[in-house]
Amino acid sequence: MNMEENKSLAVSMEQTLEYGNLEFIGDIGEVMIDAVLDDGILKDVPILGTLVGVGKCVKNIYDALFAKKLIAFLFPIKNTNPEDRINAIKKWEEDESYRGAVGETLLGMIQRCDDSVKADWLSKLFFELVLKRNRSRLFMRAEKTLSSLSVMDMQAFLNMSRESYSHISEEDCEPYLGSGLYKSPKVVEPADGILDLDDKYCAPTEVGIWIYHVLNDIPMPEVGAPRLLF
Repeated sequence: MNMEENKSLAVSMEQTLEYGNLEFIGDIGEVMIDAVLDDGILKDVPILGTLVGVGKCVKNIYDALFAKKLIAFLFPIKNTNPEDRINAIKKWEEDESYRGAVGETLLGMIQRCDDSVKADWLSKLFFELVLKRNRSRLFMRAEKTLSSLSVMDMQAFLNMSRESYSHISEEDCEPYLGSGLYKSPKVVEPADGILDLDDKYCAPTEVGIWIYHVLNDIPMPEVGAPRLLF
C-alpha cells in the first residue's frame, strides 16, 4: 500500500467514526467478509468502501484478516452516537501532546492487532477510555500494552480472579514485566508486620487496572492497588 492509499484509508477511517452508519456492521463471528461487503454497507461505512476501492480487501489472506480485524473493531461501537464520536475525536486531536491524525493512529493500532480478538479488545478500550471518558492518552498507553502481549498471555491475565490479579508473585508476573500491566516486583507489607525481602509481589499499573476491568466488563474499583513498600 503506497502513501496515498494510506492517507486515503486514514481519512476514511475518521469519516467512518464521525458519520458512518455503523449499525450495518455485522457480527464478524456470524457473517463472512464477502457477505458483509455484498450486503450494501459500503456506502454507509466509508472505510470499507475505501478498502475495496484500493483493492485491499479479500484478495488474499492478509487482506481478509485485516478486513476482519477492522470489522471486529467497529462492531462493539456500532450503536454509539456519531456526535459523541465526533466530539471525542476532536478532543483527542486538540490535545497539545498529540501530533497526528486519529484515523491514521487507529488504523495503525488495528494493523498491530494479532487477530480479531485483539481488535475487539481494542475497540472496547476505545469505547470506554476515548468515547466515554476522553482519556486518549491512557488509551494509547493501553494499546501499547495490548500489542506487546500475545493473545494467550492477555487472556490468562483476564482470567485471573479479582482477588489474585491485583497481587501476584514475582514468578507469575514474569510474562508481563515490561508490558505495562504490572509494576516492578516489590515487597508487600504483611498483616503480621514481619517482612521477608525474598517474598516479592507485583501490583497492576493504572493501565493494567483499566484493562482488567474494561475487558472483563467490571466497574472500576474505588480502592487502588495493594499497598507496596518503596
